[in-house]
Amino acid sequence: MNPLAALFPAMCLLCRAPARRDMDLCLECEQAFAPLGEACPVCAEPAAGLSLGHLPGEPATVCGSCIASPPPWTRTVAAFAYGPPLSAVTEGLKSGNGLLQARILGRLLAAAVARRYTAEPLPEAMVPMPLTGRRLRRRGFNQAALLAAELARPLGLRSLRRHLTRVRDTPAQRSLARAERQRNVRGAFAVRRPLPARRVALVDDVATTGATARAAAAALRRAGVEEVHVWVVAKTPADRVR
Repeated sequence: MNPLAALFPAMCLLCRAPARRDMDLCLECEQAFAPLGEACPVCAEPAAGLSLGHLPGEPATVCGSCIASPPPWTRTVAAFAYGPPLSAVTEGLKSGNGLLQARILGRLLAAAVARRYTAEPLPEAMVPMPLTGRRLRRRGFNQAALLAAELARPLGLRSLRRHLTRVRDTPAQRSLARAERQRNVRGAFAVRRPLPARRVALVDDVATTGATARAAAAALRRAGVEEVHVWVVAKTPADRVR
């Protein structure tokens, strides 16, 4: 056992009780995070109500939206469905310095990724979703880059932090209705230097409508990336998006 852990035992970030494990989240609070359940393997939209046409116990098939309008990525890994109490941790990731939340969420996302790639190789590298320069200066850090840094060691992947950039300042997506989000981020991303990987994972904290991921993944594909995967801590189901 780590001697520091014996002197300073981990406390749960949410309930403030002893975590009794080597992360600052107790098992009881982790079990309160909503599982995503069966979902479209491309966009991670939960299967409930989408009439995916699969039999009980079989993997969910690709949803109608992804068939009709394929996104510029091939799969999404989301560890959980977005909602409380997980939302308290993801919101904390964007405030303070985000390091404690990134350690917790990075570990949980790494486990979800490892489970998803048991039968095929991982992407060759990760690309954190970039922030605008103004938002990065105000916050002082990029929460997606913190998550990618936490994923790097357990997954054995490097994080390409300086390749994809946000070239256009846009209003925060959460302030916009679903119909406006796609227009808001169109043309907002560019690749500033050649990417030394053909298959990459685009890392972010939460996926909502997929508009931001679509714009960022399209920029990566235009730059020559052959395959983009999306890795997020949580997916907001469509019926919760205004």
